[in-house]
Amino acid sequence: MTSEKKQEYTLRITQANKSGLVVILYELFFEYIREAEEALAADDRHGYSVGIDRAQDVLTELIGSLNMDRDPAPAIYRVYLYVSARMGLAKGSLKKELLDDPLRLMHSLYETYKKDSACDTDAPVMGNSQKVYAGLTYGKGALTESMDEGNGNRGFFV
Repeated sequence: MTSEKKQEYTLRITQANKSGLVVILYELFFEYIREAEEALAADDRHGYSVGIDRAQDVLTELIGSLNMDRDPAPAIYRVYLYVSARMGLAKGSLKKELLDDPLRLMHSLYETYKKDSACDTDAPVMGNSQKVYAGLTYGKGALTESMDEGNGNRGFFV
């Protein structure tokens, strides 16, 4: 992942509420799968393995975010287990075709979470993060972003 992409995801994470974080996790999952597929196309087996492992890590985080006491979490959990098993097979066999069905399922869930997130008006999870303002100033040929340091009390107090 490029440093610009990392910065973009970092900014989005600092500004996201709970449902927004789930949407970002799905996007990271797709990003890592795309990187794995590109690595396999370039005959980079190690890169493919790393991409699948990173996508698995995101999937583990998604599993951990489920509230198993409420529906439809148990059903989604079973889908995640299926996706994880198929990813393991795809990694071991170096066959990206085995990712087609898991990607279809994950994309379907992603679209649902994305619609849900659009309706969520909760405050961002990170309440003491920097405020970012885009469009207040313009650079030469580009929109710039400014960050408000606030009161400077981000982090731990001693």
